[in-house]
Amino acid sequence: MEQDMEAYVRTCLVCQQDKTEKRKEAGLLQPLPIPSRPWQSVSMDFISGFPKVGGMSTILVIVDRFSKYGVFVAAPDSCPAEVTAELFFKNVVKPFGLPEDIISDRDSRFTGRFWTALFKILGSDLKFSIAYHPQTEGQTERMNALLEEYLRHYVTASQKNWLELLDVAHFCYNLHQTSTTGMTPFESALGFQPLAPHQVMARVGGQYPAAVRFARDKQELIEEARDSLALAQARMKRQVDQRRRDVQFQVGDLVMLKLTPQIWKKISTKSVHRGLIPKYDGPFEVMHKVGEVAYRLKLSERLKIHPTFHVSFLKRFNQEEFDASRQQAKRAPPTIRSQFEKAVEKI
Repeated sequence: MEQDMEAYVRTCLVCQQDKTEKRKEAGLLQPLPIPSRPWQSVSMDFISGFPKVGGMSTILVIVDRFSKYGVFVAAPDSCPAEVTAELFFKNVVKPFGLPEDIISDRDSRFTGRFWTALFKILGSDLKFSIAYHPQTEGQTERMNALLEEYLRHYVTASQKNWLELLDVAHFCYNLHQTSTTGMTPFESALGFQPLAPHQVMARVGGQYPAAVRFARDKQELIEEARDSLALAQARMKRQVDQRRRDVQFQVGDLVMLKLTPQIWKKISTKSVHRGLIPKYDGPFEVMHKVGEVAYRLKLSERLKIHPTFHVSFLKRFNQEEFDASRQQAKRAPPTIRSQFEKAVEKI
């Protein structure tokens, strides 16, 4: 009896749509091919939602996948493809050259026809990662979290000094030794380690007090920032290692698709509270495995979205073996609107 009750609850369609999983995120991190030189391949993403300062409320994050050199650039909130391209050329192409490929999400800033055509003309491939999963290998995702943690530590109560901290974050991050290369990004990308403010201060001595004070203040900020970045880096590594689990699906399996806010916006025009919408939709059939951690689904015609998803957005559908009618969606009837009630009263 107990097993029958568990099976009954487990195969309830509405329960599978509404309830979230209390398990480790599916999908182990999958490394991309290692570049053979600095600036051959870069990953790129945006961090948005900062308080607007001088028209800027977004950070464009670009990471060289070989040296781990990071570039942090302030950008406007609704950054069109033309502005994104201009920032990219100014901060990457001009000092380091054009990369052979770019790893990005499927954000409209990157998928615009202007952006795609521009890079095609220049001979650079824009490699889209999996739909709604920003990072194939998690590099820029981890960089975003690292940068946000650093800024949270130093911003004022109004949070409007984040723009002033960006250059210091850029400099001290690239001074920090990475565990993957054993060198700093400066050394890997440029071949040398630049002088830090305290080294300049020692050479200048007491000849220029204002310069010494400036160098001392910057050095203190850099030392604190490097300590914060090191702690954040170690903490994120532990968290990623603990939160992942390996999940595999076969062609023909039925799965449920997680309804993220991005997906919900594309499939619904209703203005509803985010906390009350179903957590999953489906079931959908697995049509094809894409790479190691993504699957292409057979979506219904009402879903006008890209059919390929990272495994972390999928969960196995528990199918009813004996009574298929139980897995027809059964929800409460819609509420009758007041105008209909008034019409009935008049009759």
